[in-house]
Amino acid sequence: MIGQSLYYLNNKKYITNTQNVETVIGELNSFYHTAEPRRITIVQPDLVDSFLQPAEYEQLADNARSGASDLLDFEEWEDVANPTYIQNSDKRILMFTDEEDMIKVFAKYTAGLLTSCGFYPDADATTINAMVAHYMEAVINQDLVLSLMSDSTVYNDVRNHTNTLLNAEGETPWVITYQNGKNFSYDLLFFLNDFYSCTGVSELIVEKFTIHSPVMAKDVMEHFTSRRHYSAYIMSVIDYMNANATDENGWATDKKQFFKDVYVNAANKSNYTLAFYKLEEMWNKVKDDAAFIAVHQNKADTTADGWEYMDLYTEINNVFPIVKKVLERNFNTDNIREDLALINTDVQFFSKRQNRIPYLIHKYPLI
Repeated sequence: MIGQSLYYLNNKKYITNTQNVETVIGELNSFYHTAEPRRITIVQPDLVDSFLQPAEYEQLADNARSGASDLLDFEEWEDVANPTYIQNSDKRILMFTDEEDMIKVFAKYTAGLLTSCGFYPDADATTINAMVAHYMEAVINQDLVLSLMSDSTVYNDVRNHTNTLLNAEGETPWVITYQNGKNFSYDLLFFLNDFYSCTGVSELIVEKFTIHSPVMAKDVMEHFTSRRHYSAYIMSVIDYMNANATDENGWATDKKQFFKDVYVNAANKSNYTLAFYKLEEMWNKVKDDAAFIAVHQNKADTTADGWEYMDLYTEINNVFPIVKKVLERNFNTDNIREDLALINTDVQFFSKRQNRIPYLIHKYPLI
């Protein structure tokens, strides 16, 4: 079973529940394999006479990664479930033993953020709460089907549950300090852009892309330069270009020199932006040529493994434009939805973070 997602609260805190111990430790193994991992805080339930057994979770953690129990801390509900703790500077993955507790923190933080950001000045508290409830339903939807939480009665009615929670008499709203992109997740921004679009959301998406542009270029070029089947395909593209080169199209390319320039002198020396532009320049020469596209389609139509040719062509053709937009900050904020349509999970920046962006990673609508 696919583990439950980690939900982004701000750039210091992620949130999930304790059904997800193995997935969280797996995230430490993959995403933090070369960096110091975040500590994991397991939160006591907000129930009278209820408590957790630390040894149980320490064993689960150590089973997934040797010594991972050293990364675990255990905290009381009242010490964690407040805006002061959630906004402090400690980098943590918070795990709640009860999904109602997790949703309460997630929803109250998000409602406070949507209130403080000022993007929706005409929205009253009831409207903001309804938006948050809609978001809870959208972001949890895939986990409801794919994860161990599929039988949760709260998850199955999370929109109504969240509305009831936030609008309860005497419920005190959280006061959240708006910090631009630091406390807005990509999931929340993409959701708002889909359903409650406004200038503030568009501008914040561009801001986050701008901040992450060097990392995005790095992730994409590591993806294309570290896997041999991509290198093999690029070599075949250059062979095709050389076989069909003319003075007019300028396709003639020294294959060895090209790989030296892109892979050895640029990517291998961590100059990923230069590597990207060199690869993109070569690709742009040939990508729209009808005969070049037809070769791919013919492979797909006539050979059992020919689908992969079209798959590689499509992946590169989709990924390069969005990476270039990010690097050059060339977004149309008045119609950012069209630009964001270029985004898909093959953009490695998002693919590497798939456990943290459940709304974005599952956008494959057929109806």
